[in-house]
Amino acid sequence: MLTGVPKQTAWRSQRALKVMDVMFFSRNGLVLDHPVPIGKMVSGQYNCALLQENVRRVLRRKRELRENCVILVQDNTTPHRQSDVQYLVQRWGWEVLAHPPYSPDLTQCD
Repeated sequence: MLTGVPKQTAWRSQRALKVMDVMFFSRNGLVLDHPVPIGKMVSGQYNCALLQENVRRVLRRKRELRENCVILVQDNTTPHRQSDVQYLVQRWGWEVLAHPPYSPDLTQCD
């Protein structure tokens, strides 16, 4: 053991933190860009709140988008399959485009 040398600890730089970003697009481009707060877990409840408080409000404000013509492309993650989320989407009359699991031909960006 070395004497007189201060103990060093490793600190993760701010750039090393990962941030989740949820984006919604229309055929005209980006509709909503929502960064998920650091440390927040995306659950079905969070997804419902995001759809109700942000996405639906933006769709109502945008005149080129009609709310009854919404088609969601979601993957098969648990927050998207929650019954609360599915109920909201069904109640609003939105269509959900099925995304096959592990499809090499179709990614979310396509």
